[in-house]
Amino acid sequence: MAGGGNNGEMNPFISYVDLFSSVILVLLLFVLIMFVNVGYYMQFDAKKDSAQQTETVKQSKQEVKEEVADGNTISKKNIQTSAAEFREAEMLVVFKDNEYFLTKDIIRSVSTAMSKTLKGRPGATFVISVGDSKKIISSTQTKQVSLGRVLSLKNALETTPAFKDKIKVDYKQPQKSGFEFGYIKIDVR
Repeated sequence: MAGGGNNGEMNPFISYVDLFSSVILVLLLFVLIMFVNVGYYMQFDAKKDSAQQTETVKQSKQEVKEEVADGNTISKKNIQTSAAEFREAEMLVVFKDNEYFLTKDIIRSVSTAMSKTLKGRPGATFVISVGDSKKIISSTQTKQVSLGRVLSLKNALETTPAFKDKIKVDYKQPQKSGFEFGYIKIDVR
């Protein structure tokens, strides 16, 4: 501690060295606590990411591999399972995962069903609405996924000249979707 002068008086101020060492120790304690908290919460994110990667790996292992023998040549065809299904009777795409984009097979099925509808009703327009996933924690990310889904489907369908200017997007969310990973509904008007 700081000492006094010649006549035995005590200096009321802490010496700069003592003050500086106390501040450094407090800052080190703060940094240590911060690192422990960050490490603790990163474990949960790592477990969640690991679980999602495991699920993705399981889906990719579900690929059906066929070997076709043509004389001396053997080739493999990979058929990947879809993360969504199209229900033509209801004009509904139901997602089975938090996937953003639809496979080409699903888009082709939707396009075929819409073409059939246009043959019966040439003046028909299509309104695409989307239901949010209940499996995404962040509401902001949920809205981004839903918007990405509906716009990617709309853009993919509008590459067909028959659907140009016949597709509208309804951004209003229904009260209850009933599907945990969300859906896309196509209404004919």
